[in-house]
Amino acid sequence: MATFKLNLSFNTQLHKQPLINTSSPNKLYSRFPKTIRLSPVTCVASTTSKPISKTSSLHEKLSKKAGRDNSSCLLDQMDSLLRSELIRYGEMAQACYDAFESNPYSKTFFQDLGMNDSGYMITSYIYSSNTSNLIPKFFTKTVHSDGPWNPMVNWMGYVAVSDDETTAQLGRRDITIAWRGTVTKLEWMEDLMNFLKPVSAQNLISQDPSIKVMAGFLHIYTDKDQRCPYSKFSAREQLLAEVARLTKIYKQKGEEMSITITGHSLGSALSILSAYDIAESELDVLDDNINKIPISVLSFSGPRVGNTRFRKRVEELGIKVLRVFNIHDRVPNVPGILFHEYTPAMIQRIADWTTMFYSHIGQELALDHTRSSFVKKKLDMVSTHNLELLLHLIDGYHGKGGKFWLATGRDKALVNKHGDILKHEYLIPPNWSQVENKGLRRNQNGEWMLPEEESIEDHLRPEDVDRHLKNLGLV
Repeated sequence: MATFKLNLSFNTQLHKQPLINTSSPNKLYSRFPKTIRLSPVTCVASTTSKPISKTSSLHEKLSKKAGRDNSSCLLDQMDSLLRSELIRYGEMAQACYDAFESNPYSKTFFQDLGMNDSGYMITSYIYSSNTSNLIPKFFTKTVHSDGPWNPMVNWMGYVAVSDDETTAQLGRRDITIAWRGTVTKLEWMEDLMNFLKPVSAQNLISQDPSIKVMAGFLHIYTDKDQRCPYSKFSAREQLLAEVARLTKIYKQKGEEMSITITGHSLGSALSILSAYDIAESELDVLDDNINKIPISVLSFSGPRVGNTRFRKRVEELGIKVLRVFNIHDRVPNVPGILFHEYTPAMIQRIADWTTMFYSHIGQELALDHTRSSFVKKKLDMVSTHNLELLLHLIDGYHGKGGKFWLATGRDKALVNKHGDILKHEYLIPPNWSQVENKGLRRNQNGEWMLPEEESIEDHLRPEDVDRHLKNLGLV
């Protein structure tokens, strides 16, 4: 069992420090209390109810289940190892929501969301900027004029690696990248920028100008703002520099590696886009220039990302994608309501040249919340898109037509953590997850203050990012 301890506090004085030799988000955005209590319910997630067993990688599992053309298909079976991996990576994506507070004075991350118990160590955090000229100006105004940081910059995800014990059990060093879904109103505006744009227009490596993705996703991934020390490099540059650093370390050690990227909603789109970018930048190529580090994407409730040419290139690069979604969720059906992968072939050939044709990528695992006896039959649009609900459905899925029952006994209360989804008979209050006193604690003088917390290494220095990018030929 892994207990997720939310750390949601903030110290404005820290923003006076430059982004040099910083070792944690404590010095970038916040200080974390050593112990945060959730009231009224403690959030417990069975990340690994059983020890992690040495097995084939997720990439290999998806390769075995894929058809000859790698087209989308419904997984008719769910073995225990695949289930545990889906839940584990899903919880890594959920942790992004649990650690993010949309109040401008509380842009926070977690120090201990159960990552120690799950066998992974955070190595870096990723920050994104929204600087597109297409966003209305009123969306870029800070809520508080005395806010200490740029309102257009947000914490967007993290990079983690498996520790030595988990690596020995898995048989490989797993580098995991988790992207956060849409939370801020700026990101909602970016999501609405649903026209296709060539990836080469934002300087992503591509020899084919016909490879296009949705403009909103592309800008979140590539925008940067030199006015803020936390966004001097784009999310893309931060990520590629960190992946380059980690792969170099473990290549030198001769370790077998895997790269697993996960995210929910907007985070799902960024997962697929970043997987493409990592592979196209050849960060997955080993020193012999023959073998590659397998790249897998676990997409939870993700929208379509790009056009047919983008999908084909992702497949050519050997990236394995599994899309997990609730069939009652509308987000996976957009963008591309009119023109998509199910459009007749003749129309596809014509529409693919427009900026409105989108295609899903990879295999799919379609789940149905009405199969769960714990969940209300009728849910609103927000609830059907809930990630905790999706993890609940994964735990209870036993193949198409199989009886729904919770294989790992994952706590059903988690489903109501940020929603009103469970049937009332289970007496779990809706939206129960909250942080006591917003992280404030009384000191010995009886004053309410944010407690100090020891830092952990999390972010590359700007000069380190610049050096890795130069080695990649990206600057």
